[in-house]
Amino acid sequence: MADQRPNIVYLMFDQAKASAMSFMGNTEIEMPYCDHLAAFGWVFDQAYAAAPICTPSRASVHTGMFPQVHGATCHQNRVAYNLPQLAELLQGAGYYTAALGHYEPERNLSRGWHEQAPMHERGPLFDSWIAHIKSGRKDVAWSSGAIDCEAKDGNSALLTDRALRMLDQAEATGRPFFLHLAYDDPHPPYFVPRPYDTMYDPDNLTLPEAGDPADLPAWQAKARADVGTDLGSEVDFRKVLAVYYGMIRYIDDEMARLHKALSEKGLLENTWIILGSDHGDYTGEKGLFNKSESLYGCLLHVPMVIVPPAGAAEPGPRRIEDLVSTVDLFPTILDMAGITAPRNQGHSLLPWVRDGHEAPLREAVFAQVGDYHGFIGTSWPSGMPKSGRHPSLTHAIRTKTRSYINDPDNGDEAYDLATDPKELRCLTNDGQPDLPAEFAALQDQLAAFVQECADLKEDLGVVDGDRGFVKGWE
Repeated sequence: MADQRPNIVYLMFDQAKASAMSFMGNTEIEMPYCDHLAAFGWVFDQAYAAAPICTPSRASVHTGMFPQVHGATCHQNRVAYNLPQLAELLQGAGYYTAALGHYEPERNLSRGWHEQAPMHERGPLFDSWIAHIKSGRKDVAWSSGAIDCEAKDGNSALLTDRALRMLDQAEATGRPFFLHLAYDDPHPPYFVPRPYDTMYDPDNLTLPEAGDPADLPAWQAKARADVGTDLGSEVDFRKVLAVYYGMIRYIDDEMARLHKALSEKGLLENTWIILGSDHGDYTGEKGLFNKSESLYGCLLHVPMVIVPPAGAAEPGPRRIEDLVSTVDLFPTILDMAGITAPRNQGHSLLPWVRDGHEAPLREAVFAQVGDYHGFIGTSWPSGMPKSGRHPSLTHAIRTKTRSYINDPDNGDEAYDLATDPKELRCLTNDGQPDLPAEFAALQDQLAAFVQECADLKEDLGVVDGDRGFVKGWE
């Protein structure tokens, strides 16, 4: 008898923030395919990444653990060898597993895949990626423009071409499959193949608020200098936003190509589709660009959509406003496959949505990053400012109305999200009155969470992975 378990396709942007998504309310960008998914799926309006940079965020999805537990807290670290990973568990249960693009195999996330096509291996994917990351100025973070190639020859299109071949292979196995397509766009440099560089008129876009430096943490002044904010004009910054939106639209069109193939093969009747992003991007918020080891909403709030199989008896389209974390994807994906998840820090979203999600799944979400002791400084055009790296592990807790960040290197930060959703007025700055009493409870919750992570890591006997780098990439 044929295996009737559902297929699972996990589509991931790199560095796409929730506020840049049309289905999340951005009226200045068109995303026909993602809007289609949102119309037929479950949209999680308040999904937050476990970390604001690639490696720790992706590791959290694939292990169901927060960075303090899995050990890949920054770009320097590899994931612990003795934590089970998503693809391993699916493969062990009889799924055919395939991954391609930017999925961090160099960080020990290569286990459990029958087929892999990382973009950092020599070949067309690598060449197109190199053409991208070498674009732009090396003295500022905000340069933007066009990659000198047709869209069909850009990295994202080549990834889709490869994914279509992987889909043929997966179908030929006769097994249920898990396909993870991890695009690199809209990861900076802010450059994209034509015509996507001019698809959006910079003059028609709303620039993010930079804020008053007096209201922002003191360390950000150095970060803005590293970024080169003072060297750019409003025209430059508008162009960044236009190209960033163009990069997102490029991915939207490429994802649509894969969806069309799934439809033509008759696979949508029995295939879950998950849309997400590893983390966000400043794109001018706080006067910054790209990212840093900092725990703000623009870097943590990510798109998340789950579309059930067309032929499954699942709840219909809905928008869910309660807080969820990207660590929840680990047990959720295993639940889709009928696999009992090992011990982890996530919650399967399936029973919660099926039961009507009347009570919040989480009262707060957490994020962690840092413990960086490497040699990479400011690394434009594709990296982050030196002043945005943290030698200490930094922790954050967020509710719908408040955010508290424990930063041993630069001092703690607190924000009233009800009145300051963009986190532009730090309540711990000099001259500010004492924090409202409500923040004491957040501090206690955060301290308890940090201790929970430490206890879990010790209880599981987690051995941290090696520290190292991929030459030319971080």
